[in-house]
Amino acid sequence: MGGSKPNMTDYKEREKEKELIELFQGNPTSNSFERIIRKAKRRTILRNIVISLFVMFFLFITLGFSWLSIMRWSQENAMRDTELFSRITQPNVEELGAQNMGNGLFEGILYFNRYKEVGGIPVHWSDQVITYNLFGGVSRLTGDHSPIQLKDENDGQTRYYDRETKQRMMEFYHPDVTYTYIRNDLMKLNEFPDELLVEIALSFNQKYSPEEVREFIPDDVTLKWYWADTYTNIEMFKETDLETVEGTTVNIPASPELASNVYGFEGMPSDSNPSISEERFINDIETGLSIKEGEYFGEFERIYSYLKGESSTLSTDNVMILGAVVTGTAAELKKLEDLQMIRTSVFGVMADSNK
Repeated sequence: MGGSKPNMTDYKEREKEKELIELFQGNPTSNSFERIIRKAKRRTILRNIVISLFVMFFLFITLGFSWLSIMRWSQENAMRDTELFSRITQPNVEELGAQNMGNGLFEGILYFNRYKEVGGIPVHWSDQVITYNLFGGVSRLTGDHSPIQLKDENDGQTRYYDRETKQRMMEFYHPDVTYTYIRNDLMKLNEFPDELLVEIALSFNQKYSPEEVREFIPDDVTLKWYWADTYTNIEMFKETDLETVEGTTVNIPASPELASNVYGFEGMPSDSNPSISEERFINDIETGLSIKEGEYFGEFERIYSYLKGESSTLSTDNVMILGAVVTGTAAELKKLEDLQMIRTSVFGVMADSNK
């Protein structure tokens, strides 16, 4: 009763000690050496497996977080570049912000919901979808993005329509370019109800300062956007003769600029300081110029150099206006018909004020 039971741990330790003594005394028991070697090998293999699994797990976690960080960095840069560039392009187009449509292994997709505002009413406009990749590139989603082209039954000329909304796309005519045909949609306003809300692109007969534009646009017409002069090589937009491979000559007439291809800036509300418009334009260009790794750095650099010209610094005095986007009711816009500064006018989106 007073004795204690043998401890299993002590027993195992004695057995190990016995085997080691026999091993080093050169008198091993049967198979004791082999058992020790096998145990050592098993322990080494298990230890290596555990270490390998731990290293693989650590690398997987590290690579996963690194991938997420790089993709997040690429996404933020893509949003920054797209939103900044949109501020000097896309006349009268508002964005509701970007939504991430998911990431692949090497690229992600951003979706920008967009609309136009006419007379206080939002009018749906085609959404913008771009892709960005792990290495920082930004591009439009692969596919055909060309607008719908239909022959106008009234003048026989081509009109362009947004692919998604089927609304008219505005066109602009440069004052230094001669065209075979120019539109004057202001003269067609009598065909519409007076209360119809209309967006219209105006192209001027010459360059004007932003202040001059604000002075001749009637107060009850909303000045939404200024078309700025950023043309470094206007000759490429003029009529030209092109020689074909066969040796024949083909005449390429001058064509107006679609709204998706022009540069400019948003007009400020009439109750604020209107000169803020061109100040923000200059600020956006300088911001784009400061982001050397940005997707549109080259274009910001070109515009900056052209506007600055021989001046020591870029200021609002360097900004000249070629046209504008205005909105209002058909009745309000009729007041523009007799303005000598307006060379052409082209309809954009329209909306029923009663809906």
